[in-house]
Amino acid sequence: MTAIPTGRDGRPLVTTTEAAYSLGLTPKKFRDWARRRALTPASTRPNPSRGQALALWDLADITDAVRTPRPGTCQQV
Repeated sequence: MTAIPTGRDGRPLVTTTEAAYSLGLTPKKFRDWARRRALTPASTRPNPSRGQALALWDLADITDAVRTPRPGTCQQV
């Protein structure tokens, strides 16, 4: 039995498609969004289609990135 990798908060790591869905984005737009915020995948797993390994993202990292204002942007008080 394979252990499911978990993130900092104990939730399972998610694929790029699942992470994108959680923010209402396409996988391509999610990767661009993550790159702008210097987010990197927490882990990878082999691709069943024998292509590039699938990135696994930590939902806690995504939550932090959503809640932390980026420099140079307006924030409401």
